[in-house]
Formats: sequence, C-alpha cells, structure tokens
Amino acid sequence: MGSSISGCLKLEDKIQRISNGFLNKRYLGWFGKNTYKELRDILLDDLNKLIRAFEIYLCEYVEKIDIQNKLSDIESLKIDYVLSFNYTNTFSRLYDSEGKIEFDFIHGKADINNTIESNNMVLGIDEYLENDRKNRDVEFVAFKKFYQRIYKETGCKYKSWIESIRKEYISLNKNEETFTNLLKQAYNADDNSKFWWNYFALVSNNEKKKERHNLYIFGHSLDITDKDILCDLILNDNVYTTIFYHNKDVMGQQIVNLVKVIGQDELIKRTGGSAKTIEFKPQQDIVDIK
Repeated sequence: MGSSISGCLKLEDKIQRISNGFLNKRYLGWFGKNTYKELRDILLDDLNKLIRAFEIYLCEYVEKIDIQNKLSDIESLKIDYVLSFNYTNTFSRLYDSEGKIEFDFIHGKADINNTIESNNMVLGIDEYLENDRKNRDVEFVAFKKFYQRIYKETGCKYKSWIESIRKEYISLNKNEETFTNLLKQAYNADDNSKFWWNYFALVSNNEKKKERHNLYIFGHSLDITDKDILCDLILNDNVYTTIFYHNKDVMGQQIVNLVKVIGQDELIKRTGGSAKTIEFKPQQDIVDIK
C-alpha cells in the first residue's frame, strides 16, 4: 500500500513540473475537486467541440482539395447505394455526377452551417464492457458510436436496404418450396401442362436466387467498432461481399478484424467452398482524372 501511495505522489510531482500552466490547473482541479460526473461532462463537452472543429476542417479544407485521381475499381462498378463511413461527399463528387446513387452517411455528414448542437457527426468508441455490464454501467454511453448514431439521428437508411434484401431472399425460398410441391403434385397426377409450367417457374426462381446482391467494401479496416453494421451487411446468404485491400499487410489486418466481427468459423465458411460469400481483392492502380 505504501509503495502505491508513493507512486501517486511522484506522479503528481512530475505533473506539477509541466510548464503548461493550463494543463496543471485542469489536472489538479480534476484530481482534488471534481466528481466523476463533472469529469464526464467536461470530457463530453470537449469531444463535441473537437467534432465541430473537425467538421470545420473537413468543410473548409478537405472538401476544397482539387482531386486529381480516381479508383478504377470503383469507376467500373454499377453502384445503386452507398453506405458511407466518411463525413464528406467525395464519392459523389467523383463517381456520381448525375446524382443517381442513394447515400446513407451512417456517421453523419459534415456541414459548415452546423453548430456544436446541430452537428450530427459520430466520433466515438466501441463497446468495452461485457455481458450485462454494457446494459447496466451506462455512465459513459454517450461516448459510444451506437449511442451517438441514435442520439444524432444519422438515419440508418441502410437498414431498409438490408430488410428488402432479406425479404427478397425469404420470398424466393418460399417460391422454391411452393413450385417444388406443385411440381410433385403435377407429376403424380400425370398433368403435363402443370408439370412443365411449375418446372420452368422453379428454374426461373432458382436463377434469381443465384443473382446475389453485391457488396463492395473500400477503405474500411473492418474494425469491431462497426461490428453491428458490418454483420448486418455481410451475414446475408444472398449477398456477395468483395473486400478491396491496398496491400497484403492491409489484407492481413482486415482478416484479423473480420474474425473479431463475424467469428472464425463464419469467416472460414464464407471464404471458400460452395457457401463462399466473401472475397478479398487487391485494388488496381489509381487513374488520373481526364
């Protein structure tokens, strides 16, 4: 016990010697006077100010950069929807000049006209508590991404996209079962016209099942902080996921992160064999904008 107290005193002595008087004052104020609630509120207020400052930087500097290059991989794809984890409209500037693509800025969108209060950019941490604690110990929940997405009402339009994909797959499975049963009944009844009608209907239905939706992932580390979103997207049997990587080191880290997101067994099943729904693909060279 004595050595622990001594260690704390030595640390405080070192902090006292920091030349930045503002840092000393804030730290000593927290150390001696503030409650956890006061500390939390100060930290949250600082985070919101940081997010607003970041928003101004994105709008006044990043979005005004003259872009000279494109990704040929993206340019060659047919894209209907974009779920953006970024805050800027770079994708639409480069690849959607006609405004035909539907966007969902899941982490909010930078807007110079915002204030600290109206800003909807999400900048948070992942879930760090286990089991029941994450539902019970909620004092710092405002720092977590899922909370900020709800509180800042970023929209989550992608949920409706996924719901449509799942409903389509359920419908195709039901149709397959229906046509198969009708086919058997027609065969047993020796009804040629109904047999062939249901046969071709079954073939057509199965062809539609093979036409899986394509999910392309660019520039995302697949970090566990976005686990809920990534699982919703990737874990669909009628969705084929192509994950682009910049180099083999990046690919290796993406694989590690994906294990944390969907689990080792699920990853093994979906990256090989007849059940394959995930593919890693190297990015092609960037091309100059003509």
